Amino acid sequence: MALRRGCIAAMLVAAAASHYTVEDYNKLPRLYHLDDYDGCLSRGGVYCLGTFRLSNDKNPHFNFIREYSADARNFDRTLLHRGYCVSSRCSGADSNTTRNFERCVQHVARRHGLRTTLHTLHYCKTREESPPEMNVSQMVFLAVLALLLFFNLVGTLYDLVTEGENKSKLLMAWSARSNWRRLVATHDDGDPRLSSLAPIQGIRVLLIGLVLMTHTSQIHQMLYLYKPSDYEEVLSHPMTMLIRNGTGVLQAFVVISNFLFSYSVLLFSKTRTLNMSLLPLCLLQRIVRILPVYLLIVAYAATWWPMATDGPQWPAVVGAESQICRDKFWAHALFLNNFYKADEHCLLQTWFIAVDLQLYVLASVLTLWLMPRRQLAVPLLALLFVLTTAVNVALAFTFDLKALLYIMVPENVRVTFRGVPSFSQNYISPWGSVPSCFLGLLVGHLHFAIQENGYKITKHKWLMWLYHMSVPLMVGWILSGNVFLEHAASPVAAVYSGLERPVFGLLSSIYLLCCVNNVDHWLRRIFGWRGFQAMGRLSLSVLMLHWCVNMAVSASRPALTAFSVLTISGDSLATSMWSHLIAIPLTVLVESPVQKTFTALVT
Repeated sequence: MALRRGCIAAMLVAAAASHYTVEDYNKLPRLYHLDDYDGCLSRGGVYCLGTFRLSNDKNPHFNFIREYSADARNFDRTLLHRGYCVSSRCSGADSNTTRNFERCVQHVARRHGLRTTLHTLHYCKTREESPPEMNVSQMVFLAVLALLLFFNLVGTLYDLVTEGENKSKLLMAWSARSNWRRLVATHDDGDPRLSSLAPIQGIRVLLIGLVLMTHTSQIHQMLYLYKPSDYEEVLSHPMTMLIRNGTGVLQAFVVISNFLFSYSVLLFSKTRTLNMSLLPLCLLQRIVRILPVYLLIVAYAATWWPMATDGPQWPAVVGAESQICRDKFWAHALFLNNFYKADEHCLLQTWFIAVDLQLYVLASVLTLWLMPRRQLAVPLLALLFVLTTAVNVALAFTFDLKALLYIMVPENVRVTFRGVPSFSQNYISPWGSVPSCFLGLLVGHLHFAIQENGYKITKHKWLMWLYHMSVPLMVGWILSGNVFLEHAASPVAAVYSGLERPVFGLLSSIYLLCCVNNVDHWLRRIFGWRGFQAMGRLSLSVLMLHWCVNMAVSASRPALTAFSVLTISGDSLATSMWSHLIAIPLTVLVESPVQKTFTALVT
C-alpha cells in the first residue's frame, strides 16, 4: 500500500510539473535539426554539425525558453543542435565555412528576435575522395587479429589430425572445435555441485538483457531526437523508474562474481592448503580471464570503430568516443579507467570491468587471509557489509553524492554525465559496490558450509518467504525511487543514495543463496534452462561488444531518432542479436583459448 501511495503521489507531482500547453511547446525552438547528409556530400557540398547557445535577455520569448530549460527534467532549450549542408543552405562569400555555418544559424534565430553563438563545432566535412591511410595502431590491431587466427588455425588442425587422449594441452587450448564444445557443454550429468550453479548463467543472461535495454535508452537520449518533448513527458511517468533507477541490478553481477570466487577457493581448499602466497596467481588468473576480450574491444574502439559506418552524427558521437579510447587506452589496460579522466568515457560499460577487478583484489586478499580463520568469515563479512554501507551513507552526506535516479535527467544523460561528481566519484567508484562484494563472499562461505554440513535451509520459513518474495521486493525497491525522488534536497536523499545498492545486493544475495541450494522456484526453473548455459558463457563478450553494436544500430541513422517504446525495443533486440552472434567467435577464438593456455602453463 505504501508503494502504491508513493507511485500515485509521484504521478500527481509529475502531472503538476507538466503545466506546459501545446502552445507553449510550439514556442520552443526546434532543439535538433539535420539536413540530408548523404545528399549534401554526394553533391560535393560541405556539411557542418554543431551546437549553438541562444541569448537575448530582453526578449520575453527567450525568458520563457530559459524558464523551461531551468527545470532539470527538461532538455536545455537554450542550446540548439544543428546539422546543416552549409554549401547549399548557407552559401556566402565568406571562404570560412565555420563563419558561414554560424551566420546561417544566426539568420534563423533573428526571425524570433534571438541571438546565437557557436558553443561547440563538432565538424565541417566534405566527401572524401580517397579513404585515409592506415595508421600504426590500426595495423597493430590487424596484426594481433591475424596472430590470434593463426594460433586457432594451428590448434584446430592439430586437434583434427591427432588421435588419442595424450594431446598437447597448449595446442589443444587453441582448438576451435574443443572450445566450441566447452561453450555448449552442460553439467547436467556431472558434479552436482556444478549442476546447482547452472541457474546462475540464466541470471547473467537476464542481467545482460537489462543492461542492453538501459544502454539503448541512454544512447537514444545522446542522439538527435525527432520530438524531445516525448522523452521529457515519458521521463515523468513512474514506471520509467525501472530504467532510471534500475542500474542497481549491476550489484547482482558483483554478488555473483564474488560468490563464485569465494566458493571456488573454498572447494579448492579441500585438496590444498591455501595462504597469501597464492595471491599473485589468483590475480593473474582473473586478469587473464578478462583482459584479452576487454582490451581487444577497447583497441577496436580506439582504431577501426569510426570507420565501421557513417552518418551525420557518427563523427561527433563515435569519432569523439574513439579519441577518448585512444587517450585512455593505457588506463584501460591497467583497469584504472574509472579513476583517470573519470568524466570521459570510452565504452561506458567498461567502468564496471575496472570496478570488478578492483574489488577482486580486495576479495582475494580477504578470502586468502580468512582461509585459516574460517570461523571468523561469516560474522566478519556481515560486519564489513554493515560498516561499508554506513560509510557510503556518510560519504553521500558529506560530499552531497546522489543516487543515479537524482542525476539521470535529460541533459546529464545527453553528455554522458560529464561534470557530474555523483557519477564519476560515486556511481563508477569501487567503494559504491564494496558492500555487494562482501555479500558475495558471505554467500560463498554460507553455501560451502551448508553443503559440507548437509544443512537444510528450507526449514527456515522466514528465509523461504524472502526467497519467494525477493524478485518482487527488488522491483518494489527500484520503483520506490518515485517516493525518494520527492526528497532530493533533504537528508533522506543521502540515506537513500548510500542504501540503494546495498539493499539491492542484499535481496540478490538472498535469492542467490537459496537458488544455488536447489530450493524450488519458478524463476529458478527458467534460469536453469540448458540454452542459457552457452549464452551465459558469452556474457563477458556480449557486455564488451554491445555498446559498439548499439552505436552502429542507432548512431548511424541519417535522420532524427523517434523516441518510443517500439524504437527502443527494436534497437535493443537488434543489438542483442548481433552482440550474441559476434560474441560466439570472440569467446571461442579469444577468451577460451587464452584461459586454457594459462591453465596449461600453471598446472
